[in-house]
Amino acid sequence: MILQFGKYKGKDLQAVSDESYIMWLAKPVYTGKYYKSLHSTELNWKVPFNVKMAARGELFRRGYKLVGERFEK
Repeated sequence: MILQFGKYKGKDLQAVSDESYIMWLAKPVYTGKYYKSLHSTELNWKVPFNVKMAARGELFRRGYKLVGERFEK
């Protein structure tokens, strides 16, 4: 899956080595309904479902498992 947003825009998800970023994409529960950008108080945004599921699949492929609300190796 090619990412269409963020600091890795245009890169294949499998090529992203920043596992903390992939964990953020795959996060099962967010603190609020939407992600609020730190750069704008007016921008509300949510990770698209298909990106979240692809990120989870990538973490599972890399040997992570979902424990509660976080991923562990």
